[in-house]
Amino acid sequence: MNFREFLADLQSIRDYKQEKLKDLVLSDIKVYLEKINADAGKEKGFSLIMLENGDEVFNELEGVGGYSGVMIKSPHYIGLAFSKESHEAEFFGAYHMQSVVKKLQEMYLGSCWIDIGGVSEDIKVKLSGDSEFRVNYLLAFGIANEKALKEKKPRASLTNKASEYRQSPYGIKFAEAGISDRARLALGEVVYMHEWGKSATYEELENRGVADLFFYLRNAPSYKNLQPCRIILKDGEAELAVPEPENARNYIDAGIMMYTFEGLAKDLGIPGKWSFVGAKSGNEDYGVAARIEL
Repeated sequence: MNFREFLADLQSIRDYKQEKLKDLVLSDIKVYLEKINADAGKEKGFSLIMLENGDEVFNELEGVGGYSGVMIKSPHYIGLAFSKESHEAEFFGAYHMQSVVKKLQEMYLGSCWIDIGGVSEDIKVKLSGDSEFRVNYLLAFGIANEKALKEKKPRASLTNKASEYRQSPYGIKFAEAGISDRARLALGEVVYMHEWGKSATYEELENRGVADLFFYLRNAPSYKNLQPCRIILKDGEAELAVPEPENARNYIDAGIMMYTFEGLAKDLGIPGKWSFVGAKSGNEDYGVAARIEL
């Protein structure tokens, strides 16, 4: 599955069939998590933890954690846990957790990120088990409840306020009637040219051969669809920047954005080698989380 298909089909699933997945399916997912933990987690200070007994997790968190205060019930969860407070761990942990989202989608399973950073330490200890890691995020996953999906309003469609995209790309947004959390920022609101706040024009992006890349990149998911990440396009590279550089949650969104950025770049034949930077910039309004060569 290429990244454009992945983004087009991606949904945050909040209703699941309450049936456990087959052992063979869970085993495949566990192997994937173990490889991530061995290859990146140990070095970067994060761990992906399989929580097979969804009922126990739900009972612990009902009324105290969940999506916008409502806990999502699913047969299984994956915990994103950290051994220390670190923007780097949050960034890399989110990057790899989003790769799990893609794998689950390729297995025809639904998933949904859940922020539980505000729950008590006692609950985090129970979820984390005998470990120095503490779970701050969960990924609910399982077989989507098709009946509940059909009862949802229609999925987002591409709408254009102008008659010609090339004449007025800033008029294009993704929107779903009555559901604001699917609205997407316009291209010029996401991509800046050379400096923070200076909107890139479509012609500039097209001349550099990256207009399609950033058009699709706008669809990268984020917490409550707040879309905090910005791209500062420079000569030969792009900076992935976030406002409020001390806000840990923004680095979770940045990790998801970078996973999407890298995948789309490869799909479109654009070589892109990236590196984590951290909150380093001369501007108090934002921090540069990572750079990618283009």
